[in-house]
Amino acid sequence: MVGGLALVLHALAPGSAAQAGEPVAVAAAASLRAPVETLAMRFAASPGGAPVEPSFGPSPLLARQVAAGAPIDVLLAADEATIDDLVGRGLVLAETRTVFAGNRLAVLVRPERAEAVRSPRDLAGPDVERIALPDAAVPLGHYAREWLARTGLADAVLARALRTEDARATLAAVDTGSADAAIVYTSDAAVAKSARPAFAIPDAEQPRIAYAGAVVVRARDVARARALLAFVAASADVFEAAGFRPPPGAPAP
Repeated sequence: MVGGLALVLHALAPGSAAQAGEPVAVAAAASLRAPVETLAMRFAASPGGAPVEPSFGPSPLLARQVAAGAPIDVLLAADEATIDDLVGRGLVLAETRTVFAGNRLAVLVRPERAEAVRSPRDLAGPDVERIALPDAAVPLGHYAREWLARTGLADAVLARALRTEDARATLAAVDTGSADAAIVYTSDAAVAKSARPAFAIPDAEQPRIAYAGAVVVRARDVARARALLAFVAASADVFEAAGFRPPPGAPAP
């Protein structure tokens, strides 16, 4: 079970109409929890809107649920590759593919390690035994490895990696002290409970982080699903308030 949506697999005829009042089912990357919960309330209250039932988890898991026929109407992933793979497999509507937000990486540490970790090289030092990050199949894990490769620290850091399920689990690992450090999104760093920022990652070292979404081919009400995705793409203020950035390549506000 992921989030509040019971992903019970069953067959749905493509394009079949949703029952009256049935919510739009949105599966979203774990790092999108705050903005998607806000958008769900806004969309439900907007003219012509509808109730929204979100679920959250790692993008690869959500994509597998789409492929298995789970009752998902809209998928919001933390990368473009997940959506592009589903487009290629005919599982989401290609014309609805939308890049709607960006992000940056940040490094957090336990408060006791704040003085000892002041640069990327310190992540390979004696004061850091466990570094939380997801597997490479998870977008955050992929982005983190891209950055580590640029710094020449991939081998040293991955040797002490504490593997996590998704972005929020990565944050939780350092917040609870299970890890000494974590590579997270800046949007997640903003809601850290005890972890501290270690150092800033320069713009030149940041990977291209793009969040993409699409309407699932088997959506129960394609028109409402399209309307919700358009609503998400037009809600830059919600993403900005949650610590996200504009989509890569978007003009500066």
